[in-house]
Amino acid sequence: MSSRRQLRVVLARNPPDAFANCPIFPTLDVIVQCPFPGWTIEVLKMIGDSLKWDIIPVVTPTIVGGLDWGTLKENSTWSGVLGYLQNGTADAAALMYQKTDMRNEFFEFSYPVTNVQPVFVVRKKTENLGSVLWNAFKPFSMEVWLCLLASLILNLFVMIAISRVEFKLLFRERFRPFEMLWHVVQLQLDEKSDDMLFYTLGGNIVLFVFALLQSGILIEVYKGMLLTALITSNGDNPFANADEMIKLIGEKKYHLTTNYMGNWYFDDLQHSDQAHFVKLRAATSSNPVVPAASVSAALDLVDTGKYIYPIQQDSLAMQMSKERCNYVYVSDGMPQVSSFFVFTKNFSGIEEFNQQIIMNQAFIQRTFNKYFNEGFKLGFIPKCEATEEVQSDATKPLDIESIIGVFTIGAFGISASLIAFVVEIYHYWHMRIVARRARMRDPWNVRNLARIAQIHFTTSQQYSDIDVMRLVDALNASPSSQSSSSSI
Repeated sequence: MSSRRQLRVVLARNPPDAFANCPIFPTLDVIVQCPFPGWTIEVLKMIGDSLKWDIIPVVTPTIVGGLDWGTLKENSTWSGVLGYLQNGTADAAALMYQKTDMRNEFFEFSYPVTNVQPVFVVRKKTENLGSVLWNAFKPFSMEVWLCLLASLILNLFVMIAISRVEFKLLFRERFRPFEMLWHVVQLQLDEKSDDMLFYTLGGNIVLFVFALLQSGILIEVYKGMLLTALITSNGDNPFANADEMIKLIGEKKYHLTTNYMGNWYFDDLQHSDQAHFVKLRAATSSNPVVPAASVSAALDLVDTGKYIYPIQQDSLAMQMSKERCNYVYVSDGMPQVSSFFVFTKNFSGIEEFNQQIIMNQAFIQRTFNKYFNEGFKLGFIPKCEATEEVQSDATKPLDIESIIGVFTIGAFGISASLIAFVVEIYHYWHMRIVARRARMRDPWNVRNLARIAQIHFTTSQQYSDIDVMRLVDALNASPSSQSSSSSI
């Protein structure tokens, strides 16, 4: 009987920790028939050989994508893989866990094996007419545009008030508020009118400040940022970092989903005081996390375009997501987290195991690169539509999508001008008709009509459409005609 120490290890069909497509599962050694037995298995086997420990597999019956990593139940027992460790069925697990306060109460954690990057998986955003129309406004946020509008209105009212006072003081010959409005708009567009003059010190100060700040500095900043925004790629990411993701969750434009609520990320979401989790906890208070039955079910929700799936670099979810199309991965704003082997509480060989982790750092890093950084095709490779990989800071030619918003603004402006022109023509035409009718109803103008009647009597041409007698009657009935006859 061998005197070597035996280490009972839970092995699960959970790529990339352990691949289930080898001829025999589990396969602990790298062989020709199985060059990729699993990232965690290779590291565990190397450490076991260094310690001269025999690894005894305890294989879970779960299929790929259906693993229960372990969740704490109400009766203080753990389900899944962690349940194997709690009830003494195994000593360790060939899986990488993150340490949390709750897990640390029940289990022993090794020295950190490696660091991994948390990632948010989300479907690529699709450009539509509504989104590209706003390209011209991208340099400034909505809040900045509102501040610009408020500043424009405030300065307009101040300038109108000052011009009113100048008119009262006889500095101005006329007071026209609407004319001042157009002058301020012209100045905002860096097209100052020569007629925009103030005759008081207060008026010139407000004109100087407005011209320097709003129509000078801010407009020049906008011009430069607009060029940059138009010649760079819009990108496929619905959000650029974790803070923007939290904002979308809070606005209920997206929802979080997971197949494993016991994951360290969601454990910290409930208990951590880190700023990221505090803000996300507030956002999910009105927009709860949506649980999924499996990794595939979670990715199916992501496919709908309204769900975000938090995973990490070395997870099965990452590998399975790579087998689908139209996904983007956002990790900006999230710190790296350490990964650990987990053991039963008070495991006696933890010190020797930790020492071998430190001694085998070169092998661990080499194995990590083999599975995650070298680009080996480990799973099903989907046939996605070929798209040009464009970084967010890469320049590109101006296309119609980039400048359609500018042309749209111009089209709206021309349309508004034409509509206003037609309305003005109709207004002035209508006012002329009203004035003409008013003159016809005015008795003082009957004398003019009577003169037309005299022409009727003194010319050989007949005007059948003029009732001369009615005109004469109207003239006789007028007060001026009666006063002139009484004076004769």
